[in-house]
Amino acid sequence: MGISTLLLNTFIIIICILSYHVFWLEFKEKITCNNMLFSILSSIAIIFCMTFPFHLHVGFIYDLRFIPIILVFLYGNTKNIVFIGILYLSYRFYLGGNGVLPSFIIFTIISVITMLFRYLLPMYFKEKKILLSLLLILVCTASLSICGIVTQINTGGKIDSTLIEFLLNYIIINIFTLLLSVYFIEEMIEKYKMKEKLQRAEKFYIASELAASIAHEIHNPLTTVHGFTQLLNEKHASKLSQDQYLEIMLIEMQQIQSTINNYLSLTKPQNTLKEKIDINHILNQVKDTISPLALSYKVEIKQNSTDSFYINGDPEKFKLCLNNIIQNGIEAMKNGGLLQINIQKVKGN
Repeated sequence: MGISTLLLNTFIIIICILSYHVFWLEFKEKITCNNMLFSILSSIAIIFCMTFPFHLHVGFIYDLRFIPIILVFLYGNTKNIVFIGILYLSYRFYLGGNGVLPSFIIFTIISVITMLFRYLLPMYFKEKKILLSLLLILVCTASLSICGIVTQINTGGKIDSTLIEFLLNYIIINIFTLLLSVYFIEEMIEKYKMKEKLQRAEKFYIASELAASIAHEIHNPLTTVHGFTQLLNEKHASKLSQDQYLEIMLIEMQQIQSTINNYLSLTKPQNTLKEKIDINHILNQVKDTISPLALSYKVEIKQNSTDSFYINGDPEKFKLCLNNIIQNGIEAMKNGGLLQINIQKVKGN
């Protein structure tokens, strides 16, 4: 008796929760829109549950309306609670019947209980929410069941097994639907928290990779500056050589500054500079820059081609690329040796 009606209410509530899950992904960053969505879907669930109830006595309607109300108390804010309270009480008054006053009293009781729990035991943990929700639904269903039994007695009716069976099913379905609803909502919250953790971990990984990249690109010119500083300290260095060393050191320090500026301006739109690049000219600059490092590793750099080759690109980025490749090659030759650089055209490119 009335089981199909109550299960229809369960279906309505679950559909509203799943709908919130779908739209919440779009509005979760917009607090106002998210609160409106929560209030609207809760209102729909309450109104539809009260529109399709089971009538046990004249003026008494049995449905699952208290489940979305309890969910609003658990997961909503003050505005959600006030809005839902006004909507529910107004619609229940509109429907009329002997159950209006008990509905008002029950709503007041669960409001007081929830506020006390929120004040004394903040709802940070899922277990507390489950316990509070069970307490509230038991208060609601038990109160309505007692009202139903009292009304049955006052109207001269008998307390038969059919009535007891319905009231037990009514309580069980309410508890089952509420626990299922809390489970869905908590899973949604847990997945969102997990997604946030993954995003933070990804940002941390990107930041660490970026830091390593910056350190590597700054390390190369610093190594060059260090090498030329050692050469400047040598007594046999001529004045001309010293001037050349200082010029190269200045260029490398400018490269460090350029690298830092590039990373600081990553968030700004950049126009890539493209021009005709003489590969051999850039390569000779890199060789001059990196020669102290090659000397310290006892590595000889040999360039096989002296023909002119041209490509279109950013000269500074191309120079940085060649510098990193050659330096990595030098540092890999712990026992010294020959580092050979070949330049050739491939298939007309």
